[in-house]
Amino acid sequence: MAVTAPLGVAIAVWLAAAHCRRRALYWCLLFGATLLVVIGSKIAFLGWGVGIEAVHFAGFSGHATRAAAVFPVAAYLALCGRTKAWRYVAVALGVALAVAVTLSRVMVGTHSASEAILGCLLGLACAAAFIALVRSNRQFQPSPVLIAVSLALLCIPYKGEAHSSQQWMTGLALGLSGADRVYTTATWGPTRNPYSPPCPKAERYFNYVCF
Repeated sequence: MAVTAPLGVAIAVWLAAAHCRRRALYWCLLFGATLLVVIGSKIAFLGWGVGIEAVHFAGFSGHATRAAAVFPVAAYLALCGRTKAWRYVAVALGVALAVAVTLSRVMVGTHSASEAILGCLLGLACAAAFIALVRSNRQFQPSPVLIAVSLALLCIPYKGEAHSSQQWMTGLALGLSGADRVYTTATWGPTRNPYSPPCPKAERYFNYVCF
């Protein structure tokens, strides 16, 4: 779900463009802190094996967290000028879409149920906290043109390196822990061999990340 992070940025732009800069700052702080929790949980497992083997939890699902944070908020802001009933329906649809993303992470096998569900709950907490903050803001009027342009840009296919973020987190985990082996859910222990990125040494940043 490559659109969730850009959509998070778009939300801040919508608010700033509507002269709600303080609320744009609130969103950046809440969304940023939520992403840091996700990244921190993954680094803690990769570098030190911090996780819960009994429920197969090795870090919050980033996809589920971002989807649950941005979809309800984006839907709420897009219909902020409508009646309360419309806003509730929009938020409900955003939550439903986030739940669908959460289920997809489990179905494709990229995350365990605990990682996806807890990630979704973390993202929903972020969304709920922000909506509670802006609910009293009667002056916010979203720009339909800006929202439409933002959503259109998000539909443009993006071909990025799918594993680059994982490589950066792995490199950071190894750098902070001082180890040369990462922990894996296959054994819930460190790998037998030192970590080696999937590229020649001349094509690496900081010895761990391919460019």
